[in-house]
Amino acid sequence: MKQFLSSISFCLTNIGYLFILCLPVMTLEVALASLIMSLDIQSSSETAILEAIGEISGQVFLLVLASLILSVALSGGCMAAFRSLSNDRLLSPYQALFLGLKKFFPLLWSNLLHSVAYGLGFLLLILPGFYLYGRLGLFPLFIMFENKGVMDSFGESWNLTEEVATKLFALTSIFMSIQLGFGFLGGLIGVEESLGFLIATTTVKYATLMPLFYLFFSLYESVKNKS
Repeated sequence: MKQFLSSISFCLTNIGYLFILCLPVMTLEVALASLIMSLDIQSSSETAILEAIGEISGQVFLLVLASLILSVALSGGCMAAFRSLSNDRLLSPYQALFLGLKKFFPLLWSNLLHSVAYGLGFLLLILPGFYLYGRLGLFPLFIMFENKGVMDSFGESWNLTEEVATKLFALTSIFMSIQLGFGFLGGLIGVEESLGFLIATTTVKYATLMPLFYLFFSLYESVKNKS
């Protein structure tokens, strides 16, 4: 519980900085989801849907590409931001994103493999997905700060989290369950396709991801400082 509260406290203290850091990715995700929902697939015929997709395919491609690039950069950039906020505070949010962008390709492959790993875990009754997400989630730190390769970063993450696996699993489950619960609630009350709910869902997503990522960062820092 102490780690849970300290992660939230850190993010609340630096909420303005972290909001600016996440804002480009959040904006693109909302724009992409809004564009796709504008197709109104459920009430349109198959021919009309194909025509509509053809008309916006270029916009969708650009938004997907930009969202992918920035989300990958964010996975590494937030770690650089956390270190700066904890120490010298010399990095601006966009400088931190740029540092993540410089490690784009190793972060890209690592993010894809991480998504596959915990995605398979989610298929196994969800909880294994939370476990794998947490145990492998420290990979951006090894890529950003130690120039490790993709598989080495996963191995280092797995080894570093071995002693705190149960606690990390519990905390990861809390943060991820908030995201899933909010999305489920929106579907339950029938507002999941409104623009306001899209913005709220995206905000909740990053409002839970940042404390979780800071939890990974603080775990990495504590182990490295001890060694």
